[in-house]
Amino acid sequence: METLMGALPTAKSFSDGDLKSEISDKQSRRSTISATAGFFVDMFDVFLPVVVLAPAQAYFQPANMTETEAAVAGSLILAATLLGRPLGSIIFGALSDRFGRKPITLVSVAGFGICTILMGLLPGYQHWGVWALYTLIALRFIGGIFLGGEYTAANVLAMESAPKEKRGLYSGLIQAGYPLAYIAIAALTFLMLKVFPIDGGLSSPYVNYGWRIPFFLGGILAFAVIIPYRTLVDESVMWTRTKSKRKANTLKILFNKDNRRHFIQVVVVLTGFWCTLFASAAGLLPRVLMRFVHLGAQDMTVVIMIASVALTVGFILVPSLSQITGRRNMIVLMGLLAGTVGTYCYYLLVTDPGSFIRITVLSTIVVVLTSSVAGITTCYLNERFPTEIRSTGFGVAYAAPVIVPALYGVYQGLLEKIVAPQFTPLILVVVGGLLTIVGALMGPETRDVDLKSTST
Repeated sequence: METLMGALPTAKSFSDGDLKSEISDKQSRRSTISATAGFFVDMFDVFLPVVVLAPAQAYFQPANMTETEAAVAGSLILAATLLGRPLGSIIFGALSDRFGRKPITLVSVAGFGICTILMGLLPGYQHWGVWALYTLIALRFIGGIFLGGEYTAANVLAMESAPKEKRGLYSGLIQAGYPLAYIAIAALTFLMLKVFPIDGGLSSPYVNYGWRIPFFLGGILAFAVIIPYRTLVDESVMWTRTKSKRKANTLKILFNKDNRRHFIQVVVVLTGFWCTLFASAAGLLPRVLMRFVHLGAQDMTVVIMIASVALTVGFILVPSLSQITGRRNMIVLMGLLAGTVGTYCYYLLVTDPGSFIRITVLSTIVVVLTSSVAGITTCYLNERFPTEIRSTGFGVAYAAPVIVPALYGVYQGLLEKIVAPQFTPLILVVVGGLLTIVGALMGPETRDVDLKSTST
């Protein structure tokens, strides 16, 4: 790969002026737009099963599966991708630090695009038996490995190209790819349910082939990102000027004495982020709306779309405000809001949902207060690691905290033995809020960190 990429310039010291002269505003915007598009497709593929397969889950499952078993199976389909991401972050993070952000982005996006198309071609339980579900989970895991490489390279390149005073805004724009993807998935599912009715169980048009179209589209979108990315986005100047990029064992450096402290601290913060995300739109909320609030599939998708529109604003607003308040203060504030107001609104949603408008308002408040803090993730993690290991540090620290919260379906089954099932998401929100606050207080303020520094 080194030969294909050609000779790289040797490292030398450089000032802010040197860097700004080499990174134009146009290139910075291109990197951010491309990272947003890549993250949109990433999240589109990650959360396809949460909404698209929810009405067609029986296609991959035996008819005698209980409701609790179905919930666990559904969570494992999502968890498979999220468990593959840490492995992808380790592999592609090290490759990105060694060979560059741009080529690794291209390889990663192509990989998960192919996996998504293959998922759309799978037969169901009636044809392959339990192997249909196993194959789906396996493809989700492999796709997760490639997904772990996309944000590990593209998001880091965007932050290294961004002016310090705009890192919060650009981070929010990139992370907004998640709610935008959710909106697209929900809208597409709503359309598919209109065109391909779900009435008729396993023989219904949606269960047989309607769910496949969003998967095919997800694969096509991945390749649509690659084409302009190849020609419009330049390699990171910071990475190009880092001398140790071609020799260092980045994973070993990540876990040395100094960086290990940074890693543990951000893992605590991100575990909190993921707990609250999974408790809301990213995992449990769609099922809660159907199982306990008794919304139909179409009404559920409408609620999720509206909540995701509001979340898009939150994802951009919260990190932008952190340029004023500081990252740490904003993270602590959002953790408090999630654990208090967000939890209370969730409680009202499952105990006294009321009209459709009330359900929509409560769901939107829950989603915004529990999830908006994740908009800070891209800038915050990049500010915690030096250039030489930034892709490795960002990728592993972003993906590793997913592992424990991703098994929320298992915890939900266990918690249902001691509390009413509709209250299990509230526990996840409270735990997430506490971890977010504690993790943020463990670390320093990072807003003014110089990304070209060799230490943070």
